[in-house]
Amino acid sequence: MEPYGISMAPSALKNYKKFPEKLREKIKSEALHIARNPYIYEELSEPLKGIRSYHFTFNSTQYRIAYQINESSREIEILLVKTRENFYDKLFRTFR
Repeated sequence: MEPYGISMAPSALKNYKKFPEKLREKIKSEALHIARNPYIYEELSEPLKGIRSYHFTFNSTQYRIAYQINESSREIEILLVKTRENFYDKLFRTFR
């Protein structure tokens, strides 16, 4: 099956551009991984229902990618990429 397309919400893109080059490459690689089968990763509960969370490690630091799936366009939209610390608080403040 063809992977889903990938886009980034404007706020996620703004933060992404601030990351070091090696971390940006890792995020791209992980996003391609998600795009192959986006439904297998954890869906969050209310009030963030519809948003999924993907976990990865870079340089011994835990990161999360929050994304949602748009089935009609077969695309995943990355909403937030951040370290695990305060990730869900930031996500809740941004997307409630």
